[in-house]
Amino acid sequence: METIKKRRIVRVKIADKSYEVWADSDEDESFMREAAKKVDAQVELRMKGEADLQKVLAMVCLDSMVARLKGDNDLEVIQSTVFKHLDYLQRHFNPSGQN
Repeated sequence: METIKKRRIVRVKIADKSYEVWADSDEDESFMREAAKKVDAQVELRMKGEADLQKVLAMVCLDSMVARLKGDNDLEVIQSTVFKHLDYLQRHFNPSGQN
């Protein structure tokens, strides 16, 4: 029997404004709350000396996406390295005794 996901509304606050977002699980809710806290902290940090909230939010989004892309790239490099090592081990340490 397939379990039905119960979506629920999660309220988060960014730059003194509340937003409602949907969460499909406790894990999603936790990630959303943590992300909102980090975005809010970055907005607060960048607002010092800057009056344009749209510019600040754009720069926070850009920083976040750059970090995401760097993380994705790092993951690809790690996966590639692991697969190369596994291939090496399989070729040199074949369980059947054939090399």
